[in-house]
Amino acid sequence: MVTDQAIEFIKRWECNSSPVLTSYWDHQQHSIGYGTRAEGPNITITAEEAERRLKEVLRGFDAGLRNRLKVSLTDAQHTGLLSAAFNLGVGALDYEIIGLVNEGRFQEAADALRGYDHASGVQLPALTARREAEAKLLEAKMRGQPRVDYERTYWLMPPDATVAELFEVAGQSFPSRGTIGFSADDAGIGDLAVRKVVLMYPARQPPGICSWFADHYPGVEVIYEDAMKPISTVTGVSKAKIGLHGSADGSWGNPILGPTLDMVKTGRIESYKALSTEHPDTVDELRKVREDMFIVVRMFAKVNNDRPLVNDFLADTLADCKAWANKGVTHFEVHNEPNLTAEGQGVWKDGEEFADWFKMVASALRAWMPDVKVGWPGLSPGGDIPNVRVAALPFFEQARSAVESADWIGAHCYFRNYSERVSPAGGQYYRNYIRGDKPILITEFSNPSPDVVKEAKALSYLNYWTELDPIVHSAYSFISTASSGFPHEVWSDSPIAEIVGGR
Repeated sequence: MVTDQAIEFIKRWECNSSPVLTSYWDHQQHSIGYGTRAEGPNITITAEEAERRLKEVLRGFDAGLRNRLKVSLTDAQHTGLLSAAFNLGVGALDYEIIGLVNEGRFQEAADALRGYDHASGVQLPALTARREAEAKLLEAKMRGQPRVDYERTYWLMPPDATVAELFEVAGQSFPSRGTIGFSADDAGIGDLAVRKVVLMYPARQPPGICSWFADHYPGVEVIYEDAMKPISTVTGVSKAKIGLHGSADGSWGNPILGPTLDMVKTGRIESYKALSTEHPDTVDELRKVREDMFIVVRMFAKVNNDRPLVNDFLADTLADCKAWANKGVTHFEVHNEPNLTAEGQGVWKDGEEFADWFKMVASALRAWMPDVKVGWPGLSPGGDIPNVRVAALPFFEQARSAVESADWIGAHCYFRNYSERVSPAGGQYYRNYIRGDKPILITEFSNPSPDVVKEAKALSYLNYWTELDPIVHSAYSFISTASSGFPHEVWSDSPIAEIVGGR
């Protein structure tokens, strides 16, 4: 069987991996494509035809080798012999090389193959390089043969990697139990069916690293990981208030519960987001921890076809909000992700209809609470998902009149790695909402990935707070506790609070 790896290896030595589409004289014959025989001069073919011809010819050489071989070979050894046979002919190998291989004398066979680097009596550097690469493949069975075959992923660090970067990569690779190291040879070696090398911080890897693997360790799958950047140290001073989203269950109607209060203390939290159903005595508990604790409350109630009206929403939330206001809370977020079907999208057909709904709620709040600061709610970020979500940004633009009437703008931002954290489609999604100098509160942010350990998430959160634009007043990590759901985001039973508090 001719493997894809063998084809790609051979292509590299034929016409520098690019087919020649017009026939040419090549030592003793007219050739075309990837060094296959042409019918004569002035023949022209397509790249697809060149590929087909190569595969067809290689199948013939493969059959010739297998008829002569008495031992089993690894894919790498077979690639080395097939490449040599294609270039020299099976008969040339039959004289010496194949006999040594059949006796298991791979080192001697490899050394003998290295001598086949002449054409018309002249040693050619290109042939010397090719024979060396083929010989190394032939030697592959001599060392590094594993006890059992397994899939290996090696996370290759650049030579100048820092301890902080190593720590982050460990956090990212831990779920898969991948190998982390600094040696490209260690990453490539081994008689394994699947060898993957993840190039960490690829811009800082040695030049030509991919070609190096192709030449010395063919069959290795090289993966670029552009998403990784150092996050294990805080790179600046936070301008936005460091916030925590309280219980997803509204503390069951109680004041802030002990575990969440401990997170606030340990994490040195500066601002807190609560659902309106949580008991407002939470304010008293938080102010014992920090006198200037900033608190924002989300008006929490379901909006659906059974309860679509503004009056329904106010009946469910206004009394609670008044109680929070009596404790000195001024900032209220009107509803939550209204572009989601589950949160009411459908009651209003688009952002413009929601804007009318929002302004009526805001008007009632301002009538009952003169000091209130009404917040536009965080939207579910992203594009259209039928029956789930309408795209956030068109919805936002349609609701411009409501946004302009709000005292501040809420935003939800999510990211799974560094590249998403600094992207306008991820951690920086709030930038899509900047309107003049109107303050932005990131009322939810998190890394929901199941593949990143919470230690790494905590460190990335610390840097996220420092990366925010000065227009961001506060950013609330989602979420302290939840009775169900959000297993990859809750702070409970994790070191997140301790790490955040150690800043």
